[in-house]
Amino acid sequence: MRVVVLISGRGSNLEALLKDQQNYSISHVISNNFDAPGIKLAKQFGVTNTCIDWSDNSSAEDYLIDVINTSQTDLIVLAGFMRILSKRIVTIFHNKIINIHPSLLPKYRGLNTHQKVIDSGDELHGASVHLVDNQLDHGRILAQTQIAVNNEKNAQTLAEKLISKEHKLLTSVMGLISAKELVWDDQHLKAFGKKITKPLMIK
Repeated sequence: MRVVVLISGRGSNLEALLKDQQNYSISHVISNNFDAPGIKLAKQFGVTNTCIDWSDNSSAEDYLIDVINTSQTDLIVLAGFMRILSKRIVTIFHNKIINIHPSLLPKYRGLNTHQKVIDSGDELHGASVHLVDNQLDHGRILAQTQIAVNNEKNAQTLAEKLISKEHKLLTSVMGLISAKELVWDDQHLKAFGKKITKPLMIK
């Protein structure tokens, strides 16, 4: 299974994918940030990469479509990609784009999720992998992982507590997809050959 990964920053989840790559391969990395540390990671692993100037959304997406099509990808993974893809992109690559988000969706879409958890006094926090539509952090949730919120008093500490679980969530989901143990269409989500109505919970 060939995978294109879109990033904007340090590439923490990208690095987890690059180190894993069981039954799938990262064929290309794309960033909207020319200075993203994740691009250096891609180069270190010998993965071809492209940086796209996103000052004009339409032109950027035209370029994105060309790069993805040239890569002949089976799946597109948004891993810290800080742009909302248009309806056009989501339609062209229907059911082929997933995103990892650091919250137990549908709670806390958008930024600053760790702080929102602390401010709300939640007892649980986590991360979600979901299909991408043209709304922010929206779309069918495929799988989640969770952690207990104990004495973490700031967002950075909570983020650090979650990150290893976030990496495991994403690589586990990728392994299941590549093995065809996690599949979906417009109506159904199946795991291990059975229809499921709730996201998989990855420990």
